[in-house]
Amino acid sequence: MIVREATIADAPKIAGIHAASWRDTYKNELNEKYLAELVSNEREEMWKSRFINPVPNQYVAIAQIDGETVGFACFYSGENPDFGSYLDNLHVSKNHHSKGIGKSLLLNGARWCFEQQPDEGLCLLVSQSNTHAQAFYKRLGTRNCKDGVWNAPDGSVVPTFWYVWDDIKPLIENQ
Repeated sequence: MIVREATIADAPKIAGIHAASWRDTYKNELNEKYLAELVSNEREEMWKSRFINPVPNQYVAIAQIDGETVGFACFYSGENPDFGSYLDNLHVSKNHHSKGIGKSLLLNGARWCFEQQPDEGLCLLVSQSNTHAQAFYKRLGTRNCKDGVWNAPDGSVVPTFWYVWDDIKPLIENQ
């Protein structure tokens, strides 16, 4: 497996993984028509835009196995005034779950965040119904800090939890 920084050429693969993950993970939270008919194009446009007009604190990494993109993660250093850097997305193709890909992407991005903001933590939102993701992040040392909401692109309001690493250093040193 190779984990590397993504480029605009990777946007279509990232968008495809993102849309497929949302169809599977959020089938009970997001609008059925949005997931069936709109999410693919909407995610592709969003990722093209993120690469064409990147913000300075953005880092996107992809994981590849034998040249096939199987996962990605997107981080924003120093994004959250309370918790530090922000993990905006981490998605792995369903047929590649439980192979260490998500962990590799997380650690790669956490190292990048630490280089940018060594005195800050790392946070993310996790859907309250996504117990698989919650267990993954807990195994890697995060804590459920508080309730939140995600205002999804289809207009849905999804109950979430804020998961936080108060300090990134132990995460990247102990893995």
